[in-house]
Amino acid sequence: MKYLLLLFFAIVLLIKPAGAQITLNLALNNRPQPWLSDWVNPVNGQMIISYMQGPALNDPSVKLRSSLLDERGSIIGASNINAARIYILRAGVNQFTIADALQLQNLVFQGNLQNTLQHTGRLPAGQYQLRVEILNTAGDIVRARQTRPFFITSYQLPILMQPASGSILDARLAQNIIIFRWTSLIPGSPDLPQYRVQVFEILPGQTPMQAFRGNRPLLNEISTKGSTQYIWRTQLPMLDSTANKQFIWTVQTLDRRGQPIPGMDTNIQGRSEPAIFNIVNQMGNMDKNRKNEDSIKN
Repeated sequence: MKYLLLLFFAIVLLIKPAGAQITLNLALNNRPQPWLSDWVNPVNGQMIISYMQGPALNDPSVKLRSSLLDERGSIIGASNINAARIYILRAGVNQFTIADALQLQNLVFQGNLQNTLQHTGRLPAGQYQLRVEILNTAGDIVRARQTRPFFITSYQLPILMQPASGSILDARLAQNIIIFRWTSLIPGSPDLPQYRVQVFEILPGQTPMQAFRGNRPLLNEISTKGSTQYIWRTQLPMLDSTANKQFIWTVQTLDRRGQPIPGMDTNIQGRSEPAIFNIVNQMGNMDKNRKNEDSIKN
């Protein structure tokens, strides 16, 4: 019995090439780069098409039909097979990039995804599937098909550490230097992120968020690439009669292209939850208190 099973499998292996001359293997990185235009890079994987000429298939010309699916399996992007490029396969192994498999220039996206990709170039964080089918040049016969799942990483934006929200800074020190510190982007990105520090003054009669959304920033600078600290040499009049001020600050995290890295809420444009700090002219307050004490004594 064992001998008959071995003989059966041997026969299957011998006759399989006669009926299946094209095989497809998508060696897709399960966490590829989020910029679809970068899928030409080897780090994202490769597509391998093996072709063996035979009596059942002697035409080496093929087209690719690509589909991008969400985590539910619904198609969110599909290539136009009529406009797809024709590939002429050579006998043996044919290697292509994952960009060739995706066919970004020939891919039509559904809903708001088209606008998101045009604006940022990034695929939003989440779980997806890439399905590739090899068809004849007429586009009506599928010769091979494969689907591979992949993930686009979801990031936790940095947390502001110093000045902490509600902290009070001495104007005598703040007039020269204010040091800002924050945590790193989580998880770490293969490309070091850039951090833009933004500081807004909260004017009298404003709420912190009104100042944050409506005022021009007093500071709007990018720190050293990958650094989680920025030293602001303020050069602001901190010791005059208006020294007691309130500020709101944040950090905007940018990718290597200078685009905001999206967090859970894409509307905040890569900005961490802001923090409020105060600058107080403590010496001025002390002088004022002494005058009040003298007037009470007199």
